[in-house]
Amino acid sequence: MTDMRRALLAEFGARAIYAQLEHLCRDPELAGVLARMHDEEARQIESLRSIMLALGARPRRRSTRRWILAALLAWTTPIFGLRFCLRTCKQAETTASRWYAQYREYLSRCGEHEHAHTCAELSLVKHRHAQMLQAWATDEG
Repeated sequence: MTDMRRALLAEFGARAIYAQLEHLCRDPELAGVLARMHDEEARQIESLRSIMLALGARPRRRSTRRWILAALLAWTTPIFGLRFCLRTCKQAETTASRWYAQYREYLSRCGEHEHAHTCAELSLVKHRHAQMLQAWATDEG
């Protein structure tokens, strides 16, 4: 359950950073992508919280620390550029995708097939986010 708590904190951070980057970027198309990712993160959080509740955990509803860390990362964009921030987010999305794939395997072995299926879907969303961020991180000038 500790690993799922870590993933939940990562989701809180992802949701916070996408909301902040949406307001900082100058490209309206990228802002739209970030807004959609922000909305998807809300669904990711609810899905993960639902699994955790079903497995007997008491998941958090928010994380002020993750919001603050996201704000600090967003504030580095004038110094390091948006590409740095997007690459950082891409790396986090790739890592979270792997975590969810591992949760899927574990839950499947435990006979929790419905939760395993949900984790597979969560992994796919994170993988798609990583791909989108990769495209913008390499295209962004």
